[in-house]
Amino acid sequence: MIIKKEFYFIRHGQTDQNLSPLKLDHSDIPLNMTGRQQAIGVKGIIASLPIQTICCSPLRRAKETKELVASSLSAQYFEVANLSECSAQEWKEMTTIGKEAYLSHQEPVKSFMQRVVKGVNEALSQPGPVLIVAHGGIHWAMCCYMNVEHEWAIGNCIPVHFTLGEGGQWRAKKLVVGHSNAEFR
Repeated sequence: MIIKKEFYFIRHGQTDQNLSPLKLDHSDIPLNMTGRQQAIGVKGIIASLPIQTICCSPLRRAKETKELVASSLSAQYFEVANLSECSAQEWKEMTTIGKEAYLSHQEPVKSFMQRVVKGVNEALSQPGPVLIVAHGGIHWAMCCYMNVEHEWAIGNCIPVHFTLGEGGQWRAKKLVVGHSNAEFR
């Protein structure tokens, strides 16, 4: 079970490998120029949020994104190894299984889903609201596990606000980029 606590998520900015239509196993690669611009572009939205803690994947592209989007925040920072991206094989199998992936006993999906839950819970055990800076595979698995009615395969540098609705059901809303105050869509 994921700790029931409001939080924010942002996928890292674009990398050169994100431009490929194929899901490749990424080495520890940096953001490209577009990715850096994307991160700078959402900095104002991130600065307007009540973030107390930032938890980030240890991979370079996530750490660079964190540095760019959160440079004006005075929040605690933790690196969470369990927020590292999935492999191409894990992605393919997880997305092929679809909405039932969180119930899968099939490896490597089972291990990846368990790792995501552990990583998200590690992040959410910190003072909140927490900002998680991670990867598309983490976002997809997290949304699947939480059964969120929201786009699971998310683009680069799109902030998402996760809250609990009535009855404890998770809700997720993308924050609109380009406004001084965060708005929801």
